[in-house]
Amino acid sequence: MRDNGIPEAQGQEGLDWFAGLAKEALGRLVSVRDQETSVVRQDHLDHFVQVLREARATDPAVLLAEMLTRQIDPATVACLYAPAAARVLGAGWALDEVSFIDVTLCTEKLHGVVRRVDEILSEVRPATGPSALVLVAEAEQHTLGAAVLALELRLAGFSALTRVAPMPRDLTPLMAGNRFDLALVSLGCTVALESAVSLVRTLRLLSRNGEMCIFVGGAIPVEDRVLLRETGADRVLRDVPALLAEYAACRGERQLDRYRKRSQRSIVQSLLKGDGS
Repeated sequence: MRDNGIPEAQGQEGLDWFAGLAKEALGRLVSVRDQETSVVRQDHLDHFVQVLREARATDPAVLLAEMLTRQIDPATVACLYAPAAARVLGAGWALDEVSFIDVTLCTEKLHGVVRRVDEILSEVRPATGPSALVLVAEAEQHTLGAAVLALELRLAGFSALTRVAPMPRDLTPLMAGNRFDLALVSLGCTVALESAVSLVRTLRLLSRNGEMCIFVGGAIPVEDRVLLRETGADRVLRDVPALLAEYAACRGERQLDRYRKRSQRSIVQSLLKGDGS
């Protein structure tokens, strides 16, 4: 029995009520900047995983509702507890404590939670900031991390578009019809490195005037300096909190490069005209 002012979710009416509360909570969250960093509490995580594995938790609203009863907002559920739950499930599968079917079903539920929070976010605060393209390298089997990354970007004010295992030919029309300020290539295993290299090379060729910043990152067990050298990206990004500073630095370097090239062209034109004598 709960005594926290939040009714039990009974039927669609209860879920609708919780959806409205989730929207209100997320609306308050995204209106506040520089909030304290949230941490995953073990008791909340254990409860989240328990509900996640129940048959009734087929609707993302059920999972969000359960966490709202514990005063945990939807964005925190999607960005912190969903990845943490995925790690718990993976560890359980490795120890033969969780079946592959359970892991698959629960992972799809986690994807549903992230998608639902993304939908709520788009309703309460449309993106007005820079645009980002999130690419999952070929050979990757898990895309939850990329989905969470895109949501975190939107929470930070970016607009974000995600593509899974795109071929270089798929990027040509996408880049021609859209302008992206930032591209992030996500890779979690060394098998995906070759694909990441190809994606970065293609992005560099298709970037208009070379203005787009290209980041690579993820759980791949490769040192940052090696990953940067192998892929030819501008930055290696391991966590979203560092993104804003890294993006600002990258944009600053891009602007300096443009000014430098513009100045060099002016000098060359002056010399050709004989003004430099």
